[in-house]
Amino acid sequence: MLTYNIIYLDASDEVKKSVEDFLLLWFNEDTYISTFTSGSTGKPKSINLLKSKMIESAKLTGEFLGLKEKERALLCLSPETIAGKMMIVRAIVLHLDLYVGAINGNPFQDLEIEIDFVAMIPLQLSNSLDTTPEKLSKINNIIIGGGIISPGLINKLKSNDLSIFHTYGMTETISHVAMRKVGVICEESFSALGETIFSELGGQLVIHSPLLESKSITTNDSVQIIDNKHFIYKGRIDFVINSGGVKIHPEELENKLYAVISHSFFITSVPDEYFGEKVVLIIEYAGSIILSDLDLKDLLKPYERPKEIYCIPHFVRTESGKINRLETTRKLKFL
Repeated sequence: MLTYNIIYLDASDEVKKSVEDFLLLWFNEDTYISTFTSGSTGKPKSINLLKSKMIESAKLTGEFLGLKEKERALLCLSPETIAGKMMIVRAIVLHLDLYVGAINGNPFQDLEIEIDFVAMIPLQLSNSLDTTPEKLSKINNIIIGGGIISPGLINKLKSNDLSIFHTYGMTETISHVAMRKVGVICEESFSALGETIFSELGGQLVIHSPLLESKSITTNDSVQIIDNKHFIYKGRIDFVINSGGVKIHPEELENKLYAVISHSFFITSVPDEYFGEKVVLIIEYAGSIILSDLDLKDLLKPYERPKEIYCIPHFVRTESGKINRLETTRKLKFL
């Protein structure tokens, strides 16, 4: 008999209901859970995940991090997402005490207890480092998912002796299938969990894992394969810009621009008569910024530099906190 504890802190009634609804689904007679993909690159799609595979995933995370029965975990991600659902599953499978807090950008602000394990998105981690670093220092294991970790955040982590792992995965893989340590020791490559192995097809990452119902999946991620258990992430294939025949990975440019842009931003493209596509910079900012405000000469090669800057007060984000580039760009109808 699996034992677990769920303790509600300052969770909203909506979050409490989401947790209770998931528990009813988890303990019913169905062999699968229905959920949706994140929608970060398009319309979210319905997907059925086998409960047996979700249990396997939870055990892999527990083994990798050395989680022990009755340790305290914190749920600060929406239970509607795969990341939130898997925190509940881990509590059930690993016999953890799951504390359900506020689902916001700074989950540790009002937290008064020590936590052994938490899953967060980069925005939450950055805010917590800025406002409540003393509380983070009391957490044994932190996993970060939902997007890339900016070089600026990586630098912050290097001065904090925390046990933090950046995860790689997607809804189809039932949460993460690889991790890399970040912080004082910062690993460049992701390492596979369990029996998962990697290959590449045309530069795209292929995941082979027992957690996948189809046993393998070709992703939209461009990677450098080190060996069948390790890879270096480069960016998404479907974000690639073809400007005058030159292939440009937006996320590689973004890593360089974090040094000069303090607001949330991303690189994308718009049609161009001469180049086919031209590079543009979208910034989450209520005012206006012009190209001459940014010193890009030493950061980017001429063909990499944005030809235009567009500012928008609020980006569209998925439930897991990732920027929805497609929908945000669509808001700029004049493009």
